[in-house]
Amino acid sequence: MIERQFLALADGPRALTLDCAALGCGLPAEAKPVDEVRVLLLKRQTSWVTKDAVWQDLVRRAHATPDPWIIVAAAMMMPGLKHIGGKLRARYPGDRNDLDSEILEGFLQALDLADDGAPKVYAQLYWAAFRRAHEACNRETRLAMSRSELDDTVVSPSPAAGHPDLVLAGAMLEGAVTPVQADLVSDVLLDHDERSAAAERLGISRYQVSCQLDSATRHLAGYLTTGRPAA
Repeated sequence: MIERQFLALADGPRALTLDCAALGCGLPAEAKPVDEVRVLLLKRQTSWVTKDAVWQDLVRRAHATPDPWIIVAAAMMMPGLKHIGGKLRARYPGDRNDLDSEILEGFLQALDLADDGAPKVYAQLYWAAFRRAHEACNRETRLAMSRSELDDTVVSPSPAAGHPDLVLAGAMLEGAVTPVQADLVSDVLLDHDERSAAAERLGISRYQVSCQLDSATRHLAGYLTTGRPAA
């Protein structure tokens, strides 16, 4: 539904646009339809400075004019939201549509509270959606256990704060690792995805994946030991 509305907003002579010239940060010096801006954000050569500029503008617009900019922001985040669903679907015992709703609700709540001047606002919105989905997985697992009358000592879900992906999110928000490094650590080291698959998804080489992971593990080791990012 969100994708259909987004594509309709980006179509035709009155297509919704973003003034990329005003945003700068490496964007084309012209107004571009929002669907073309989304394509630009997904390209491997697009820097995080550029992504931050676009997302800060989207947050401002969503706060000032919810209709239609909340739909636009949700559609811009849709590749990331689908990625969360893919990571957590196997852990969710209920209807997968309910999990998708939790992911979207987590994003929308974070969007409503987001600071449009904050750095890494895209990453903060992504991890807020992840946290909401992770909590839903734990809740539904507990309910399923209760319904099957299992002893409470058989399985005790880990608290949300201790989940490796959430610890990783904290390290990223503190600046210990970059968003790309956090993504790779989560997929390759925690979920055991193939490095070649991660390289293809991010549009980088396997060698670059290895370099990013090596750097991330060094910085994470220091962060987990000291509780603060390396200088």
